[in-house]
Amino acid sequence: MERLSSHGEHTAELSKGPRPAGGRLKRYPFKVIIAVLITIIVVLALALGLYFGLHNRNSSSPSSPNSPTSPSSSPSTAPSNSPSPSGSNNPPATLLALAPASSFPAIQESFVSFAIEFYFFPDFSGNLASPNTFSNNLLDNIGNVSGTKPYIRVGGNTQDLAIYDAALPVATQATYSDGHPGDISIGPSFFEGYSSFPGSKFIHGFNLKNATNSDAGWESLVNEVPVACKALDGKLVWWEYGNEPDLYSRPPSTWNTSTYVDDWHNGTAAIQQQLSSYCPDMSSGSQYGFVGPSLLGTSGLSPVQLFKSGLNDNGEVKQYSMHHYMGSATDSATLQSSLMNHTAVTTKLASILTEMSNLNTPSLINPTNAAQNSIPFTLDEANSLLNGAPAGLDLLSVFGSALWTVDYMLYCASIGLSRVHMQQGTGFLYNSWQPVAVPAKNININTSPPYYGNVAVAAMLGDLTKAVPQIVNIPLEGMGDYASAYAAYVNGSALIRIAVVDLREYNATSGIPRPSSNYTFVLPSSLSISDGSKIAVQRLMAAGSDVNTGITWDGWSYAYELSNGQPVKMANVTTGEILVVSGGQVSVNMVQSSAVILSFT
Repeated sequence: MERLSSHGEHTAELSKGPRPAGGRLKRYPFKVIIAVLITIIVVLALALGLYFGLHNRNSSSPSSPNSPTSPSSSPSTAPSNSPSPSGSNNPPATLLALAPASSFPAIQESFVSFAIEFYFFPDFSGNLASPNTFSNNLLDNIGNVSGTKPYIRVGGNTQDLAIYDAALPVATQATYSDGHPGDISIGPSFFEGYSSFPGSKFIHGFNLKNATNSDAGWESLVNEVPVACKALDGKLVWWEYGNEPDLYSRPPSTWNTSTYVDDWHNGTAAIQQQLSSYCPDMSSGSQYGFVGPSLLGTSGLSPVQLFKSGLNDNGEVKQYSMHHYMGSATDSATLQSSLMNHTAVTTKLASILTEMSNLNTPSLINPTNAAQNSIPFTLDEANSLLNGAPAGLDLLSVFGSALWTVDYMLYCASIGLSRVHMQQGTGFLYNSWQPVAVPAKNININTSPPYYGNVAVAAMLGDLTKAVPQIVNIPLEGMGDYASAYAAYVNGSALIRIAVVDLREYNATSGIPRPSSNYTFVLPSSLSISDGSKIAVQRLMAAGSDVNTGITWDGWSYAYELSNGQPVKMANVTTGEILVVSGGQVSVNMVQSSAVILSFT
């Protein structure tokens, strides 16, 4: 709706109508003329007051049905960081001429990666006789954008429950308690899954928990190494020994910094010895190493103390791995407050940034490296909300979760994380895809909304085998929690892309028109992006934040039912938009609950 200018005046010359018969105008008493003029003024004043009252009411974000305040908020209690009214122009954001220097290692190839819960890996991979081509197609899609397929970390809680059984005729076997697998056995066919994704690389997790407290666990470790190394020859990123050891339920007197470091070195030495016997090329040099210590970081072991106590004195920790989740899905959780909320993302990741900063001293974390370089910091297991979803409210497998994925992963890149593995498991609601049907949970094979966020992040970073960008978080004045923006620079000063995520919740079921806003970015002259430069537009779109189908990235669908996860161009989605730089600025219009990437061509 256009606004009327409060300063504009329309003037018109009064015409001279015909004179009455006799050639004389009829005269009225002076008092009558005054009364008529007063009446006209009053009527005009009332009309203007009614117009502006309705206009202000309809423009007010807090009282709009689409207001991104929490359900308990009333129109008179809008949050202090309430976003600009829908349909308005947000304040321009000025980009940096140079990306600020970072002390952390650069983004690594396959930044967009996945972690698959150990026990469920065969569901995602299949086996030699029947590989899961759906999973492979989805990994290929990301690889085609980023230059390499996502790395797969095979681990999690169930890695520390798994015992290798050479005689087991199936890939996995377990007893279930409260819906969770326990007493897990894995057989030789488990490792066939490492051949299902050509071109992919893997992190394989060994069981530290059982290996350190039972003879059967230690025997399992020793027997598993030869099978694992032969399956992963040429496909290994690094090994992992133990999952979240800070959460092991053992008395502090028997499980502390000293005992963990001792058990770590004993176990990794046994692994290396087996590698020397069965896969000698993987037992030393650049082919040998571990991610670690894979802490959740909520309690127990201190990362700094672990390294001060000699965890990496032999240089075998090649990558510092951490685990992170946004929290738990409680009855009070909402899309707007818990996920579609930039402040929530930055607040929740503050502890990760602190941990990285405390460890980012080469002499502490990588003492054997002569060049005194640090090691990459990665999230080897991460996702949104644990423990499913609140009763009757699905926060995790809807489009709003895809928008959270974009904001979360790009913020991770901006603070110095080198790679992020998004956690997956059969039937997990925050999955990027469901690899097999789970009838008991009424879950079908599908490409889930977060996957589209994964692809959009890969597009923002580009082909990492050709150029590695630095990602910078752009503050957006006036938007508070409800939007985020990022810039991608190469060589520190060449701006190549801008990503914008509108996080204001819009539900497709609301029955009201979808509001939009203009986002404007000021381009410093030193960026050498002249007026008239063309900018390609790619959009992440769906009917609303509450839907789980009909999602597209740049007009592409990756739905299972269309082409088994392969990209299908949707004819009903507008693509190929081009913006033009004008006045040293670029402006893009976005509907609520959407994301866009602007590429400078």
